[in-house]
Amino acid sequence: MTILDVVIIILYLVVLVLIGVAVSKNVKSHEDSVVAGRSFGGLLAGVGKAANLAGGSTSVGGTGYGFTYGISGSWFGIANIGVGFVMLPFVKRLWNAMHRGGFTTIGDYIGYRFGKEAKLISGFLNCIAYTGFVASQVVATGTIVSVLLGWDIVFAMVITTVVVIGYSILGGLKAVVYTDCLQMAILYIGMVFILMPKSVGEVGGFTELMNRVPAAFTDIGAMGWFTIIGVLLIPTLAAPFTMQASYSYTASCRDVKAAFSSQLWCSLLYALPAFAVIFIGMCGYLLYPEMTNSNDVLPTMILELLPTGLIGILLAAILSATMSTSSTCLICATNCFVTDVWGELVKKELNQKQQLAMTRTVMGVIGVCTLIISIFYPNIIELIVLGYAIGAGGLLVPAMAAMFSKRATKAGCLASMILGGGLYVFVQLTGISGYPPIFFAAPASLAAMLVVSAMTKKPDPLCYDVYFDEEWEKSPNNPQRA
Repeated sequence: MTILDVVIIILYLVVLVLIGVAVSKNVKSHEDSVVAGRSFGGLLAGVGKAANLAGGSTSVGGTGYGFTYGISGSWFGIANIGVGFVMLPFVKRLWNAMHRGGFTTIGDYIGYRFGKEAKLISGFLNCIAYTGFVASQVVATGTIVSVLLGWDIVFAMVITTVVVIGYSILGGLKAVVYTDCLQMAILYIGMVFILMPKSVGEVGGFTELMNRVPAAFTDIGAMGWFTIIGVLLIPTLAAPFTMQASYSYTASCRDVKAAFSSQLWCSLLYALPAFAVIFIGMCGYLLYPEMTNSNDVLPTMILELLPTGLIGILLAAILSATMSTSSTCLICATNCFVTDVWGELVKKELNQKQQLAMTRTVMGVIGVCTLIISIFYPNIIELIVLGYAIGAGGLLVPAMAAMFSKRATKAGCLASMILGGGLYVFVQLTGISGYPPIFFAAPASLAAMLVVSAMTKKPDPLCYDVYFDEEWEKSPNNPQRA
């Protein structure tokens, strides 16, 4: 690592902050900050979604999957690619509801249908989960910078986190997506067009790579179909319905067409990096067979295979992946807290200026808290991410019920959340079964929704007017009807 590589990284971080400064003059309200004033076209929203997926789990983790499992390791990327496609049949309904109700969060979306308790639970769980996600990315980013640049890990974590907090506070989601455009470009240049060809060339070409790796590395099912389906595919494909990022980016789109195309752009943009890291990892297996920690593969290959200057670009590519995820998750955590938790508990009316000030303040506080957690209590991250586990088990059925059912009730929703979420966490923590927790939580959550809803009074149509076209046409809440 030379001074040139360090300069490249520093310039990259400076540019991210400057983008936030440039965008900040157009951010005048909470809605401008957290859903970009509902102004995105399909491509910009798609870039944001793809960059959010392409975090450290894809760059470092994906390379590790390739190193450990070969081609079968690509199922992690395939599952994330599928996220864009699995949402397509639901995009119109979701965008219509978010637009008609003026929603910005998953708590808004579920709470309008099932009441303030459901809104609080949905928002709180997502706030906790996304705080954990930010913390995990802070640790990953700091570790990578520390290994490659030789900086003290705490110093590296502080610097990169301050940059993320800075441009997120200044420019909100719009600044995040504009920086994501730069970050995705660097990710493509670094991983797809530089490191992957270099790695494949080092082992003698693609044909030689496939001939030299163990036979299991060419078996698409080598990870085990139980793991592929139950651990990777089902939870990943269900996540868009239970996690805030999907709702944020849908709300940020200016129309249904943009929301629909953003899903396609997300999958297309994510695909190449997702597969590139697998082949990089497979090359790493041949080049460094003695390596025991798969997370060390990518940093080692960057340092060993690339010349001065390109090392800086590749480090920027890794940082682009982890920091783009950090910034999106920070905004999601903030929006869920401000809108779903604080807004519901305090019930204090704020003007646009006050609401924006509060959003930025909370964003800074959450950012600093995640940094402290990452530095002093890294093991707490695992506990925080239990919020994701509870959400996965408890929010999927209510989200789908809001979208499709006119018979589901508030009591049914709460029973579904409590039983599904509680069962998911119980199975995950106790290890009582070898089956993925979602296999138990989802059916239990559905059963609770059906049984309790059948036993309680049918809801007023005004509770679900924004979700159904026929109800919206005759709803007094519809401004066009007036």
